[in-house]
Amino acid sequence: MNERLALSALAVFTLLSLFFAPWATLEREIGARSSLLLLPSRTVDFTGRAAPVEVPGQGIVLAVSALSLAAIAGGAFLKGRRRYTVWLASGLILIATTATGLANLTGTLNEARTGVIVRSAERTLERGRGRFDEDALRAAIANAEEASFNETLTAIRDAGVRVRRLPFSGSGMNLAAFLSVAVGGLALLLGLRVSPRLSRTLDCAFATIAVPAVSIALALVAAAVVVLGLQPTAVGQDVEVEGALMYLVGRLDTLYFSYQTLFSDSLGTLGGFMESLKFATPLIFTGLAVAFGFRAGLFNIGAPGQMVLGAIFAGLVGIYMPGPRFIVLPVAVFSAALGGGLWGALPGWLKARFGANEVINTILLNYIAASLLLFILSSRQVFAAPVLAIIQTIAVFAVIGIVLSLIPPVRKGFARAPRLSFAGFGVVLLVAVIIAGSLNAGDPPVNLGLPFKAPGSEPKSYPLSESARLSQVPALVGVERGAVGVNAVPINYALPLAVITALLALVYAPRVNKRLGGWGARAGTAFVTGGVVYGVAALAGLTSVETNIPPTKLNTSFVLAILSAVFMYVLMWRTKWGYELRAVGLAPKAAEYGGASISRNIVLAMGISGAFAGLTACHYVLGGALEDYSLRQSLPTNDGFDGIAVALLGGNTPLGVVLSAFLFGVLKNGGSILNITFSDLTRDVVNMILALVVLFIAAKGFLPDRLTNPIRRQAETEQGLDPEESQPLDPPGKSVRSDKAGGQA
Repeated sequence: MNERLALSALAVFTLLSLFFAPWATLEREIGARSSLLLLPSRTVDFTGRAAPVEVPGQGIVLAVSALSLAAIAGGAFLKGRRRYTVWLASGLILIATTATGLANLTGTLNEARTGVIVRSAERTLERGRGRFDEDALRAAIANAEEASFNETLTAIRDAGVRVRRLPFSGSGMNLAAFLSVAVGGLALLLGLRVSPRLSRTLDCAFATIAVPAVSIALALVAAAVVVLGLQPTAVGQDVEVEGALMYLVGRLDTLYFSYQTLFSDSLGTLGGFMESLKFATPLIFTGLAVAFGFRAGLFNIGAPGQMVLGAIFAGLVGIYMPGPRFIVLPVAVFSAALGGGLWGALPGWLKARFGANEVINTILLNYIAASLLLFILSSRQVFAAPVLAIIQTIAVFAVIGIVLSLIPPVRKGFARAPRLSFAGFGVVLLVAVIIAGSLNAGDPPVNLGLPFKAPGSEPKSYPLSESARLSQVPALVGVERGAVGVNAVPINYALPLAVITALLALVYAPRVNKRLGGWGARAGTAFVTGGVVYGVAALAGLTSVETNIPPTKLNTSFVLAILSAVFMYVLMWRTKWGYELRAVGLAPKAAEYGGASISRNIVLAMGISGAFAGLTACHYVLGGALEDYSLRQSLPTNDGFDGIAVALLGGNTPLGVVLSAFLFGVLKNGGSILNITFSDLTRDVVNMILALVVLFIAAKGFLPDRLTNPIRRQAETEQGLDPEESQPLDPPGKSVRSDKAGGQA
């Protein structure tokens, strides 16, 4: 399916929705009951008590929107620049018409709200009961026609009148208006192909996002069937659904509002946005871990175990290491990466040395890590005496093995017959284990009593020292510790804007002017650009903006996650060793022929992959994202498996991992809101959507090979064929026009 057919089908579907789907919501009550507006000026009330309201201009909105959608659908049959010009103009008109209609709706509803609260205030004056300022109330009523709705409501409340229920709450766009804006935006975007340079940019962008975008869309469509099957239409006590149109409108509104609930809180409120980032932070780490392994040709499915080892290492440093913050905190972060890296390097070494499958080894190591965490946090760390002796024997042999491997003659002797040497060492160890276990068969059990475990039956460690804690967002912006609820604090938005602009200038300055290629010139340009942006932002009053900060456990580990993504990008795509790693992942034999060490790259790749997963401890342990700043048995190791889906959705690229992790965070946060809003929908709907996304990505979104295969797409482009239309492309620098010399187009 090419873009012309897809956009034409969407335009026809949206055109039908203008007549049969709700265009806007007039009122939304608790329990998802609603009063809906259909074009032109038709109302369907599922609440049973919504006040009637007439919205002018709906016929014009319907007519102009229908004509614009018809033009978009018909434009698919035009050729060349005419098609893109029609799409560009129609998209602009459709978006502008929908926005104007929604603004008109908001104004009408505000007038109706004002009338309702003014009448309520007048009844209060007539009764004369209650504590209120009569003069202020009369003034508010008198100024209601000139003041805005919010000003009138504030004045009435300041006068002492309590407004219990505001009419027309929860109003806004609905399915038909949303589809109009979405199709108009898509037509506008595709209309930019009128410029050849923008057309090539769009081709690259679409080739990158085609599979994940289509997979997400298909997952939402498939999940819609389940949502409609589980959740009935919410209606008031005395409302009956009559007729096919009312039934259809109710089902479409249920579907739209469920998806709106899933996304609106996370993307529309500061608190929801920060909660989404909180869910996304560990997924960035685990997604990078899986993606790094994939790039090196390895499937690291051991992120859960590497998370555990990283958390244990970070917890040990955070609890027992003394010193100032600027020393302890970096050491704790490094220890988290070290623990995960060692747990990842172990299966890498087994694969490099003996050819053992890394999938099986990492899965088994997950169970070992989980058991280790359970043991060190248990109330009774009891060992039978023979078992303790066996463990001690294994530890001694491990030390002996490490020491022997450091002696060159011994290491060379082992290298001549590695399998025989390993088997002999194992037999000796087995005999020693049998002897050590049998000598202590009658001894009583030994309770180790490790000091890591906090007193009590709760499986958690002692709290981390203050010097090993990452700051959470409320404390970072000045909210005092122990403060509850939403706190208003002044925030300097000019500084982060200036820093981000300076960084962008540092990276992209040479692309704007080749004379700025040197680091000195780039740094100077970045400094000047950042200073100018800071000055403009300061003049705009952004240096001190009162912001309501809700309670959240989002912490500065999110910054570490972004830096980890940058590190992976630089390492993989800007260094010689990264090129070697990717070469080993794509073609191991060819890379080895070119001089790459397969064994060394496997071990290092698995180690770095495990280090990314181990850094999740920065969020859960050092950042206090669990209940407090301590290691708990409730460490959500499922994030390690979710990282596989994040890496697949992100195309195994750092930017893709960050974006897909944020999408997962939005869905996970929205799932909790969905469970509250709808009685029959739970967080399992979100898990189903995520699973469907992975399923459709594995199927490449069911897109044809000429769209998903970059090699074939490049070949068609080089042959002068448009990959979307299989038609000859215009010669570079020439437009489709009459050739005066030959008379040909």
